[in-house]
Amino acid sequence: MNENDCACGVNYTYRELEDFLLNSPEVLEVAVVPGPDVCGEVYAFIVPRSGVFNPVRLELAFQCKLKNYGLKGFIEYRESLPKSGTGKLYRRELMNKAACWQR
Repeated sequence: MNENDCACGVNYTYRELEDFLLNSPEVLEVAVVPGPDVCGEVYAFIVPRSGVFNPVRLELAFQCKLKNYGLKGFIEYRESLPKSGTGKLYRRELMNKAACWQR
């Protein structure tokens, strides 16, 4: 996975999108990965914080941010992100999961 990507001539990084989502007090962890085939699609895997959680508000904020880049995004809420024993994120596993999603 290339850390930098480009859609419609606008450069962005997946880390930039992750940081945007992490700024929400409702998000504990997040990983953003590219779509498998369709240019301009990103997938966010989010572990919400326990307590009050409003997925609609988070979804709207994410979609508004993505419009600035000419992107479409999809969110999956999870209890945890796949990691190694040392805490390294298994991003490839999430990319494979994104490839199986029905659009």
